[in-house]
Amino acid sequence: MAKTGDDVSNQSHLRYLFFVTQLYSFAVLEPIQKEVTESGRGDVCWFTASSARNPKPPGKQLNTTEGVLAFDPDAVIVPGNVVPHFWPGLKVQVFHGLDEETKGFYRISGFFDLYCTAGPRTTRRLKLLAARHKTFLVTQTGWPKLDGLGSDPDQGQLKKELGMNPHKPVILYAPTFPPKYTSALALLSAIDNLRERPWQWLVKFHPLMNSKIVQDYRALEREHFRVVSTDNVLPLMEAADLLVTDTSSVAYEFLLLDRPIITYRAAARKDKGIDLEKPDDLGRAIERALSNPDEFSGRRQAYLKELHPYEDGKSSRRVIDSIETVLRDNLHRQLRRKPLNLVRKWKIRHLIG
Repeated sequence: MAKTGDDVSNQSHLRYLFFVTQLYSFAVLEPIQKEVTESGRGDVCWFTASSARNPKPPGKQLNTTEGVLAFDPDAVIVPGNVVPHFWPGLKVQVFHGLDEETKGFYRISGFFDLYCTAGPRTTRRLKLLAARHKTFLVTQTGWPKLDGLGSDPDQGQLKKELGMNPHKPVILYAPTFPPKYTSALALLSAIDNLRERPWQWLVKFHPLMNSKIVQDYRALEREHFRVVSTDNVLPLMEAADLLVTDTSSVAYEFLLLDRPIITYRAAARKDKGIDLEKPDDLGRAIERALSNPDEFSGRRQAYLKELHPYEDGKSSRRVIDSIETVLRDNLHRQLRRKPLNLVRKWKIRHLIG
């Protein structure tokens, strides 16, 4: 249960619990932890479950509901779609990506008190849903994961740190994983045929990518063609001169850098870069993108304004500000009672053991 303003003794120093069920969620929440700790505005603990259960989180970890109750969080911040309803604290959804056109993005689970949106596009849609359901609040904050992206990175130095030649183009290939949408199989031969060209490749797969596909790309590794294992794609994006992807949300994150994007049969916003229908066109598309990197800049900026208009690196601060405001002013007390959700609640108990 979320607390009232009277329950929270010190609004400038709150207790935050981060609930993580996927490995890629760590990169979403770490900037919020940094904001909380560096500003002295609170304390942070982590609770991991499902596929994120084993890695050690970058902070104090709680392992049981008893531990959560003892910590008594003022807010539980979640990038995923579910959260244990029986834990104390304001339940806050910050989302796992910017790809709002994906199935289920706007599905209201009935567990969250506050949705922190990335930009006007998602804000409009969720405010309409909030007016209908009256069980949650919506505030536009920007997406915390992108706080450190594009803050004047030294691209040449980043290339060196990744073992690349700072004077040659770096292509980041980051496909999505669902078989229906991934380009990984379709582009394998085309990418293999391009390895002799004067380009450098960094390949970053989604954690859920089919292991056989990952092995096939690892078989292509050589100097300046690397498959990178990391849960944080941001340093790879900052080093890259060009992104090749498909329907992955990484395309929208890359918009912040205003660099060329090539997609393979993108599901939406095809004109944010060069969209391919045939794998054999990849080489010509790369040449075109590198020779004229500003070709689609206008479209990229237009989409960025809708999806994530913030470039100040302060989205985490806005998330914390929003939580403090809701708790201080008891705004969540004006909401309707949430639906029973008995089946989902049982599944959550099973999820956290």
